[in-house]
Amino acid sequence: MAAPIFREEWAQAWCQRINENDSYRRAAERWEGAIVLLMTEDSSFGIDKERAVIADLWHGECRSGHAAGDTERAEAPFIISGTPAIWKRVLEGEADPIVSLMGGKLKLTRGGLFKLLPYAKAAKELVNSAREVDTRFPAGWK
Repeated sequence: MAAPIFREEWAQAWCQRINENDSYRRAAERWEGAIVLLMTEDSSFGIDKERAVIADLWHGECRSGHAAGDTERAEAPFIISGTPAIWKRVLEGEADPIVSLMGGKLKLTRGGLFKLLPYAKAAKELVNSAREVDTRFPAGWK
């Protein structure tokens, strides 16, 4: 059953996919801390308010994944935000997440790019894991 994008069940499925991803496990052996993926509001895409999910990452493993509340968003070392349009392109494999970050389509709104760069392979594998989630997009997305 498809999970609605960037909601609780989607985040849990994402965490499960991360834990099934051997490439992520190897690339993230030194990664400690959480990452938040944030989708900005865009009523034309059926997103009436921001949606955020968080993955608690620890040495190649996802300890938990769920919808991110305000406190978790305030404490997360990394937040990557983007519009529904760019997240859809990234999740469908039409846009590379690192190129999207470097080009400003996705924004690192918390955490420094130089702190994330050593984990570029791991970050890409996080997105590859997200692409494996059976995702339900709101009605009207093209």
